[in-house]
Amino acid sequence: MNIAVLLGGISPERNISFLSGRAAVFALRERGHSVIALDPSRGVHAIVSDDELRAATAVEVTETELAGFSPLKMMECFTSALFDGIDLVFILLHGRFGEDGYVQSLLDLRGIPYTGSTMLASAAAMDKGLSKMLFQVAGIPTPFWVSVRPDQADDTDLLAEVRKEINGPMVVKPNDQGSTVGMTILQQATDEELSAAIRLAGQFTELILVERYIPGRELTVAVLGNTSLPIIEIVPKDGYYDYANKYTQGKTEYFCPAELSEEVQNHVQNLAIAAHNILGCRAYSRVDFRLTEDNMPYCLEVNTIPGFTETSLVPMAARAAGIEFGDLCEEIIALSKT
Repeated sequence: MNIAVLLGGISPERNISFLSGRAAVFALRERGHSVIALDPSRGVHAIVSDDELRAATAVEVTETELAGFSPLKMMECFTSALFDGIDLVFILLHGRFGEDGYVQSLLDLRGIPYTGSTMLASAAAMDKGLSKMLFQVAGIPTPFWVSVRPDQADDTDLLAEVRKEINGPMVVKPNDQGSTVGMTILQQATDEELSAAIRLAGQFTELILVERYIPGRELTVAVLGNTSLPIIEIVPKDGYYDYANKYTQGKTEYFCPAELSEEVQNHVQNLAIAAHNILGCRAYSRVDFRLTEDNMPYCLEVNTIPGFTETSLVPMAARAAGIEFGDLCEEIIALSKT
């Protein structure tokens, strides 16, 4: 099969996407496929060499680098001859303009099959506020939240009202980013701290969520097809599960399968499948939860294109279920065709 793996892109998760794409490129070639790596941020010059793939790192993308990217280049790429003769696109573009439906819609217009969720499901999952409303419709517990705009960061009346409604520790984050980009956790927020957190999140989005922080354990559940893989518990050695703790080796411990009673395990896995389905996700996803001391799970979000290096969470859960990385890639391709 002629496969194009999409990686890089123009979101703050660009470099993580390179690592995910690299793993898939080499694994699919080992399975006998003809595979090219494409970074659509380069327009018609999107082909990425193996040397570039091997040199990729998880270093954070700077604001200066991000400012140099344009969606127009991505349009050039998707309307070019690079996709002629491609049987399938394996999408591993994380974050905005990759995980949010835009790329999926362009591939739909070209009539090229691709892995993962459709345009509509991708857009719904990327919109955290919309996702949480759908979770509520489906009876899936999710933390209480309010939405604010970046231009409201200095509205003292609004800030006071938000602090009153949340009434305790809070998470301030962009409505449509991943990898904890632009996120702040505040224990007892002052107006000044909340204002600063809103301004930070507002650098990455036009809508911000202020969500009640749920103390407890961090769990994530990979959904593959209509089944749930073993649950992973995430335990940062210091602080919370931010960008540095996600992508710096040794900063976080992972327990797979998580130590949970069978009853709690089944409940969380069923909620993960319900969240996956209410958003209309296809093939695979990763669903994030907080679990309170009394074993009450709260669904935070669904990731339709989660990290996909050989040591990422979805491959980790698959390995615990006896599915090796190359087989996981093949299974995602097969499930994306149904």
